[in-house]
Amino acid sequence: MKLTFEHGKLYIDNVRFCHYEVTQDGSKDLQPGSYPVEARYAHNFGRVLPFIDGIGFAGDDDLCAIVVGRVRSQRGLLPDGHLVRVLVDAIEAAHETDVQVLAEIV
Repeated sequence: MKLTFEHGKLYIDNVRFCHYEVTQDGSKDLQPGSYPVEARYAHNFGRVLPFIDGIGFAGDDDLCAIVVGRVRSQRGLLPDGHLVRVLVDAIEAAHETDVQVLAEIV
């Protein structure tokens, strides 16, 4: 399974999934390349979140390296916890069937 991060949009296997923003805790400019992804328990957040090796956690909290959401406002992206849960479920399902999950930063 491929998660493509391109110009503020996240795609799952080339299908648009949601918007994303890199937070202050993440690198301002994500380095292009491929990074392994897994669903990992995040002690700081008390739940399982997508973890992109070399980048950090993706989630609906401003303390994550990448925040995902569906709606943009004048203040920025509105985080969406439901999207995070759907993303975690997809990552876990891929790993259960031995499908490698990669984040492709474009």
